[in-house]
Amino acid sequence: MDIGTLVLMVGMSYGLGVLWYDLLPGKLPGQAWRVAAYPFIGIFVAETWLPQLFAADPSFGGIHLVTAFVGSLVAVIADWIITQARRPAYVAHMEPRAEARAA
Repeated sequence: MDIGTLVLMVGMSYGLGVLWYDLLPGKLPGQAWRVAAYPFIGIFVAETWLPQLFAADPSFGGIHLVTAFVGSLVAVIADWIITQARRPAYVAHMEPRAEARAA
């Protein structure tokens, strides 16, 4: 992998991360590295598996564009699902305690 391809992949993963995190019903993570990390891993994994399936996928700078979009979207969705499972939504109203109801 060339240095230029790596820099392009980092920039593309950050840009696609901001796009996908803003479009999903979740919110944009506070850490900039997290916005780029999951799409970067998704693009990396997709580049190893998907180019054989998409023969007409255009390539720019050594990165297949459709593969990068699909890989980053799948990674962001996986991160969103994991985040929702770890931190469920807060309860809007507190339930009254048993002692308070009995009195």
